[in-house]
Amino acid sequence: MYDLLLKGGHVVDPANNRNGRFDIAIRDGRIARISPDIARSEAAEVLDVSGLLVLPGLVDIHVHASSEFQGPVAHRMLALAGVTTAMDMAGPIDDVLAIAREHGAGINLACLNRVKPGEMVDSADPSAKELRDGIAAALDRGALGVKIMGGHFPLTPEANGRVFEIANELGAWAAIHCGSTENRSDLTGLREALDLKGRNHVHIAHINSYCRGAVKDPQLEAIQAIEWLTEAENLVTESYLAVINGTSGICIDGIPESDRTRACLQQGGYPATEEGLRRAILEGFGRVNVIEGDRAVLRTGPEAVAVWEAAGTNVGISFPVNPPMPRLMLAAARDRAGRFVVDALATDGGGIPRNFTISAGLRLVELEVLTMADFVLKACTVPARLLGLTAKGHLGEGADADVAVVDAAAAEVRTTIAAGQVVAHHGVVTGRSTRIITLERGRKAVEAAGLQPIVTDLAESGFYKPHTA
Repeated sequence: MYDLLLKGGHVVDPANNRNGRFDIAIRDGRIARISPDIARSEAAEVLDVSGLLVLPGLVDIHVHASSEFQGPVAHRMLALAGVTTAMDMAGPIDDVLAIAREHGAGINLACLNRVKPGEMVDSADPSAKELRDGIAAALDRGALGVKIMGGHFPLTPEANGRVFEIANELGAWAAIHCGSTENRSDLTGLREALDLKGRNHVHIAHINSYCRGAVKDPQLEAIQAIEWLTEAENLVTESYLAVINGTSGICIDGIPESDRTRACLQQGGYPATEEGLRRAILEGFGRVNVIEGDRAVLRTGPEAVAVWEAAGTNVGISFPVNPPMPRLMLAAARDRAGRFVVDALATDGGGIPRNFTISAGLRLVELEVLTMADFVLKACTVPARLLGLTAKGHLGEGADADVAVVDAAAAEVRTTIAAGQVVAHHGVVTGRSTRIITLERGRKAVEAAGLQPIVTDLAESGFYKPHTA
């Protein structure tokens, strides 16, 4: 007897060459059988998904699920968006684990701990020893690796290079939001990061963020970025499809703390000051992330200013700064061998309300920018391989039963299933707890936090071994 039967859906699973009507039977958290027709009587529960798409659960390798980014609702928002596996791209790891324990929605989550001056390290130019000690401590506490927050809290170029080197030596994930004390988070920061990485394996976050027109026309920036990425080796990349970014609203002594917030204000024609941010929010350019019920939404105007001020400015802010053409170009670009230049579609979402992979991705399919198989590869299959999670990102027999059921006409997720359990259904989140993706050295810390570990070996993953998209 199967636990659950998904009956009559249109399955898209390029990893197993399936694109058509199939029934999927689930038992003990795994896909037990796939067939054109499985009798209803063979399952304890049947979910009729006729007329709907049945996809692998989304694997989003760039989200935010910490206190700073509406962590208490992030898990619910991800589950509602069809995401079954995600990677928090900032941490701090202790905060992410605490929120995952108290507010989990049944999904799988990894975490990269940020390398922030005054937090993980003392200054913008930490020594190799300080970095090694900090990175090792983060891995021991359950982090999968680390991320340089160059666009927000920059390090020196030399320190960026040391982070890459040490993380690689430790077998950890190394990521960067491009930027340093010498170059901003734009095309020049992207070039700098590519030069600094050398032969190290590095994840460069949200490529579209470096193609906003700060150096030259946004489309020309996208063309240049694609050329550089095509030539690069040992690189993981992702881009997102939302018009809004996400940054910090924190102001210190009248100035936004984040370099990216200051840059966005200047891009919108506002002073890079606390007063400039206040005016941007009042006039609708700055959008405050506000928790309403079980999710975060964007608000502007006097009420949004009141929320920002009541929080002592410590809330997330978004700006509509991502031009459309670079987003499309980076999602679709291929090299001469036909491989995607940017590996994955991610959102930089989670607690930031831009979990648009399904809706925006299906629009690209409708426009024939991507095929449906392309979309599944970039949103599900390839990011799972990058994380070394071979049982995820596809719907083969024996795979983890992580599934997204989608109404293609409405471009909406109807049901999300993680580890064989329905965690969200028709807008209602039913999932609980969180499974944490970690290295072997982080297993005990995850268990001590009251969470179930999923141990991955990055040495055998697409992060450290050649991968294709």
